[in-house]
Amino acid sequence: MIVLGHRGYSAKYLENTLEALMKAIEAGADGVELDVRLSKDGEVVVSHDEDLKRLFGLDVKIRDATVSELKELTDGKMTTLREVFENITDDKIINVEIKEREVADAVLEISKRRKNLIFSSFDLDLLDEKFKGTKYGYLIDEENYGSIENFVERVEKELPYSLHIPYQAFELEYAVEVLRSFRKKGILVLVWTLNDSEIYRKIRGEIDGVITDEVELFVKLR
Repeated sequence: MIVLGHRGYSAKYLENTLEALMKAIEAGADGVELDVRLSKDGEVVVSHDEDLKRLFGLDVKIRDATVSELKELTDGKMTTLREVFENITDDKIINVEIKEREVADAVLEISKRRKNLIFSSFDLDLLDEKFKGTKYGYLIDEENYGSIENFVERVEKELPYSLHIPYQAFELEYAVEVLRSFRKKGILVLVWTLNDSEIYRKIRGEIDGVITDEVELFVKLR
């Protein structure tokens, strides 16, 4: 069972910071999930939000500031994907979630020598267009997959490396059956963002990994 720290070990540390990402690894995670956007000066920075409002109380958009400005504004907490690669060894999985189309080319460029990467996005078209030849995963929510028939057809045609599914989907019997058929084809099923041990015990036989805030808990459970 793969355990990935959601934005690092975000139950205990500030999400998507180098500290949170490193602490997830130290706690025994197989890797981390993180989000990326493009800064004003074209660097790939690690941030879920498009701005600094929620985490830092600042009305500044990532794309409107350089890396050095972002680091200064966040007291050094903002990190870049390059820095993550430099600090997390290549034997660990890094799931890079693409938050905007503009960042895709830069991510691919700096990831060429990196192993154990999974690229994911809610923009399924972007993944199919830009990330062929890489390990990429369809990130699914209640809105972006279209009809179940079209989704099944798409997965069977494109054969992504993995499917990243909200744990709530396992309440739907038809979803479980569909995911079982995909797993038989060798497609990994990862669930997000799973923090509940009881839910995990119910669905563990249907999944290949979890993306969780509660890293230590799930390291013990696996």
